[in-house]
Amino acid sequence: MRSPLGPVLVITGLATILVLVLVIFQVNGLGSDADRLSEQVETLRAEVEAIEPGVDRDELRRQLEITESALRDWLIATGADSFNPDASPGAGSGGDEVLDRLDEVLDRLEALDRRLDQICEGVPIC
Repeated sequence: MRSPLGPVLVITGLATILVLVLVIFQVNGLGSDADRLSEQVETLRAEVEAIEPGVDRDELRRQLEITESALRDWLIATGADSFNPDASPGAGSGGDEVLDRLDEVLDRLEALDRRLDQICEGVPIC
């Protein structure tokens, strides 16, 4: 005598086998994806290590001091708008615009430096 549950058990068994085969294919696909991503990470690490380090803060300050000195020398040499080299940076009208522009550039550079610090927090090579 046949059991009425026999066909149900056979269908359930076949469905289970089908699900297991699909899981195995998925795991194999994920493994190859992981290998490919690992290769990409290694490639990116090599590229990052090959990049030369940028200008550090001290080098940037030194370059800005050289530029400011050259600008002051130029203003003195040309006598632009009665520039007074002995006046404090905030006094006098000749270099105010230039000094304001230099301050603006310094502020932007500091903002850029802060942004780079934020970006480098998650990168171990920075």
